[in-house]
Amino acid sequence: MLPPSPHPGTGSTDAITLPRSLLDGVGATAAGAAWIEQLPQLVQRAQERWQVQLAQPFGVGTAAWTAPGTLPDGTPVVVKISFPHDEARHEATALRLWHGWAAVELLDHHGEDWALLLRRAHPGTPMLHDTSPAELRVSHGVEVLRNLHQAETTAAQLPYLTTVSARWAMIAGERATRWAPMLTGGEYLVRTGLDLLRAFGTPGARPGPVVLLHGDLNPGNLLLDAPTQDPGHWLAIDPKPMVGDPAYDLWPLLAQVDQPFAAPDPQALLRHRVQLAATALGIPPLRITEWALARTIESLLWQLETFTDPARREAARAADLRQAEVWYRLSYG
Repeated sequence: MLPPSPHPGTGSTDAITLPRSLLDGVGATAAGAAWIEQLPQLVQRAQERWQVQLAQPFGVGTAAWTAPGTLPDGTPVVVKISFPHDEARHEATALRLWHGWAAVELLDHHGEDWALLLRRAHPGTPMLHDTSPAELRVSHGVEVLRNLHQAETTAAQLPYLTTVSARWAMIAGERATRWAPMLTGGEYLVRTGLDLLRAFGTPGARPGPVVLLHGDLNPGNLLLDAPTQDPGHWLAIDPKPMVGDPAYDLWPLLAQVDQPFAAPDPQALLRHRVQLAATALGIPPLRITEWALARTIESLLWQLETFTDPARREAARAADLRQAEVWYRLSYG
């Protein structure tokens, strides 16, 4: 659902183009390679099912094949076919609950094929590439979250954040033990992050509101939709939905909308952003910074476990511990 790359793909299977990001993503795994072999049939079924004329696929995405298209009545759409995995399992459910309100509109889906038919945003510029001031982009992203969090969740069969957080805490704890030699000097940050994950994973330990979460609202997952001459508005894409604490959703937006940790005073900059979000969403600033610390540590441990290049692993360690220190100070002092 992002604008097409000038070179949208570097490989093909039968009649479809495969973006390099997809080949290097799930395509690098045995299960993903097997799924890619089935993609031509999945794409053909989507074309026949929805009578959609498809253009070249977008040159992005590590776990889904997406392409712009047009329905017989001229409606601009996107067809998205996901590699079957847990994070994508409930995407259609969440999009249906949002009714195209602050998120791309779901027109139809086919569960067995993991295929979605979405109304296309226009021009579809990702916030990641927007040139407006960072603070304005943060405000727009927070407004999207405010709207998404108002969706009804009582009938939704979605994962609970407490359950997910408890699983993360267990896995991250095991990784912290394995990678302890690389965490020297940052033990207190890792320990605090793990303690927070455990607390957030314990039902009732951190009482608060429960909402429908996007799950991955980074600036690449916000697209500008301006079909007329008005300024337009931002729409969320690619949710990894759960039900839980609204403070969970802020970390990717606040930390990735630009490069706050490279600012002269990242603590002051992020404190301002956290306060802006807390006021708009009506949630305590401490919840936002604690989730940011917990998620930074979980992300660090995932990278240490996943990256095979020692230089890349070391770069992740240095950057994430430095960022965790900022979130720690914002939380506790």
